[in-house]
Amino acid sequence: MLVGLPLYLLTLAGEAMLGASVRWFLIYLGAAIGGAWIPFGLSAEALAWAGALMPIAFSAAALLRPGRGWVWGRRLGARRLTAEEAEKVAAALGLLRGADPGLRAPVACYALDAPSLAAGVRGRTLILTPRLVESPLLAAVLAHELGHANSLDGRLREALERLALWGDPLGPPQAPRGREVRFEASVDSRGALLWGALRWSLRLAGGGDGRALLASFWAGYWRRREFAADAYAARLGQGGELARYLTDQGLLFDVPQPGLFFRAAEHPPVALRLERLREQAEKGSQ
Repeated sequence: MLVGLPLYLLTLAGEAMLGASVRWFLIYLGAAIGGAWIPFGLSAEALAWAGALMPIAFSAAALLRPGRGWVWGRRLGARRLTAEEAEKVAAALGLLRGADPGLRAPVACYALDAPSLAAGVRGRTLILTPRLVESPLLAAVLAHELGHANSLDGRLREALERLALWGDPLGPPQAPRGREVRFEASVDSRGALLWGALRWSLRLAGGGDGRALLASFWAGYWRRREFAADAYAARLGQGGELARYLTDQGLLFDVPQPGLFFRAAEHPPVALRLERLREQAEKGSQ
C-alpha cells in the first residue's frame, strides 16, 4: 500500500511539468492581455501561479480531507440512500462487525442508479448500486470495498481524479455510446499547425497527463490492491460469498489483458482472484 504514495508524488511531478506549466503560460498570457480585468488586484504572475497550482493542491488535499457531501455526490451523479437501503447496508455492516468488532464503516454511503451489481470507493465514501443493495451478496462486496476504504486506496483514487479538469475539448466529436458515427468532411490544412498547438495546449492544461505517463505503473498497483481487498474480505469470513459474486458477475465482464510490460487493466483476471480466494480458504481450514 505504501507504494502508492511515491507513485502519487511522481504523478504530481509529471503534472507540474506538463499540466501546471502549460496552465501557467496560458493564464499569464490571458492575464497580460486582460490587464485591468485581473481580479483582486493580483499581478499576472500571481494569477498564473494560483491557476497553475490550484488543481495540484486540490488533489493533494484529497489525501487529508477526501470529498463527500451533497455537492460531491451530485458531481458523481449519486444520491443519498433511501431509508430502506440504509437499513440493509447497516445490517450488512453489522454482520461484518461480528467477524471484526473494530471494523470502521465508511464516512458516507451513496447510491448510484445503474443496472449492474457494483460498488466502489472514492475517498472514504462508499458508492453502491440499488441492485447490489437488494442482493444477498451485499455483505461480501461490502467487505471487499471496505478493504479499499480502510486503506489509502479510496483517497488516492479521489486525488487522481481531481488532477483532471477537462479532456480534449477541441478533439474530434465522440460517437454516441453504442453507435458508430461517421463524419465526412473535407480536410483543410491551412492553419493546421496553429490549431494543433491550440488543441494540445488546452489538452495539457486540462491535467491528467502525469497520471497517463505512469498509467501502466498505476494499473499494476491497482491490480495488487484488488488482491489485497479480496484477502481482507476473506478475513471477514466473506471469501466464499465473494467468490460466488465474482463467478456470477465478474466473469461476465472479464476480458483478455494484452500487453507485455504496459498493461492498462486495473483489475486482475477474475480466474486468478478466485484461485487466491480458494487458496486462502484452504489455509484457513487447516
